[in-house]
Order: sequence, then structure tokens, then C-alpha cells
Amino acid sequence: MGKTAACIKIIQLLSCRDVVSTNELADLLETNPRNIKEYIKEIQLLGYNIESYKGKYGGYKLDRREILPSVSLTDDEKNSIQKGVDFLKESNDFLIFDQFQAAMGKIMASFNSSSAIVPLSMIDRFPLAIDKNVLAHYYQVFSDAIISQLKCEVTYIPASNVPKVHILHPYKLFSYNGSWFVLAWNEKINDFGYYKLNRIERIELTRNHFTILKTFDESKYLDEFGMKQNGDYYKIHLELRDLNTVIQERIYGKNQEVEIIDSHTSRLKCEMQNKNMILSFVLSFGSKCKVLEPEWLILAVNDEAKKILNN
Repeated sequence: MGKTAACIKIIQLLSCRDVVSTNELADLLETNPRNIKEYIKEIQLLGYNIESYKGKYGGYKLDRREILPSVSLTDDEKNSIQKGVDFLKESNDFLIFDQFQAAMGKIMASFNSSSAIVPLSMIDRFPLAIDKNVLAHYYQVFSDAIISQLKCEVTYIPASNVPKVHILHPYKLFSYNGSWFVLAWNEKINDFGYYKLNRIERIELTRNHFTILKTFDESKYLDEFGMKQNGDYYKIHLELRDLNTVIQERIYGKNQEVEIIDSHTSRLKCEMQNKNMILSFVLSFGSKCKVLEPEWLILAVNDEAKKILNN
């Protein structure tokens, strides 16, 4: 990368970030950290005000007030873009952040931002036990396969923990409950299935093409509540104690109804999918949750409680 291109890249990066360290800039530009100081000086000579900070969390920060505006955006729109960059930087779901950051850097460099943006932080309580770079690689392979309609040979680890090799025709990548999935036709079972990217042990993009089925209808497999072919939906009715605020914060299932009985008691009605997932959901509330219906769920909770006591 030439000096001019490197300087432009640094301006783009600093335009959509707060303080960026010398080493991080060097890694992103694939250059020696010593070159960064030289690039910064060149940028400052062009009239950009770049502040430097020393110490463990030091680095360089661009004074965005001195960037000439050329994009017609309101202050709220500018702020939303800057906050969105910070938000996505911390998101484990957004696997193409580097490309997004480069694109947003070009946009950010074209307008004036006078207000300071406080970087956001996201805490993933139960992060996936897989290197994000590996996950991003799987995502990219499937993405390329979808565009080129190429088959993928995958070694997949199902719930039984016995790895199996499959030939998949990938149709759709999607994120669900903090995990990435691919909806794909499986030659072995001659049907569609959902496959978690973090359960993949090996993936290979083959040279063999597949043809999109004319009968394929995405709405048969995915909707706003997740995976439609992941088990039947069941109507549940729960009574919850001291969870009035919590139970109103989220949509847990289809046709949800929340009834506040009194200051301590609420009732939840909705349709949820997959018996095992429903049981886990109910048990997560512990003694604060009482199942009113269906009968099979009442029996399942009682049986699980007995097993817990025996353990």
C-alpha cells in the first residue's frame, strides 16, 4: 500500500472510531508501526487535526469538527451512524465489520461531526466457544457458495457429538439467538436443514454447482420468530411471580399476551416452538414460574424437578 493510500485509509479509520492505537493501525494497514507516525505527520500537514495520547490506552484521535461536509445528513443521522459503528464493533453477530468499517469511514470522512460520541459496549454473557476468525471464515465460504451456487462439503457435529460429513447446497445465512446458521439442502437426507456454523469442524467449497429448487419458498422455513421447521408450535400459559417488568420486556412467542394480575403476579400466553426449548425456558424462571397449561408441560417440569432432587 502506497503512502497516499495509507493516509486515506487512516483518515477513514479515525473518522469512524474514537482512539485507535499505533499497533492496531499498523495491523489494519499491514505495515510497520514505525510507518504510522510518518503517515500521521503527512495527514497533519494536509490540515487535519489528529491528537495523540500516550499510555496503555493511547493512540490517535481525529478532530472530526475539521472535516469538510459533503453529505446532507442531520446531526441525529450522523450520530446514529457513529454509534452504529461502535455498536457493531462489539457485536459477535456482525462478521463483516472490517468491510463495513471501511465503507462507513468513507462516509464519515465526508461530513462534519461536532458532537463527541461515547463508544458503546456490549457484553456477551455466554460467548460462543469458537474463534471469531474461524466463524467469519465459515460465513464467507457459505456466502461465496450461495452467490456462486456451489456445493459445500462439511464435517458437522450434531447434538449426538458424532461428526458426520454432509454435502450441502447453501441457500440462506441467518442469525438466531446469538448464533449463525445456514439453511441448506442436504444431499444425504434429501431435504432442507438448519446448520449452526459454530458446530462445523471442517468446510470445503467444491467445484460442483447446484440448482436452486423451483419449489423453494423461504417463508416455509424462516419467519420473524426463527426456524419454522424446528418443531411444532405449542400454546403455553404461565403464571409468574415478581417478574412483571421482565416478562413485558420481550416477545417470547407468537400471539403473545401478558396479563398483569397484581403488583406481584403476571400471566403469559403465547405459542412457542420445540418442547425441549420450552421446558428450558420455563425452568429458567425457577420457582417464580407456575405452568397453567398445557398438561404435558406440567408433567415435564415435575419430572425434571424430581430428577434435580435426585441429583
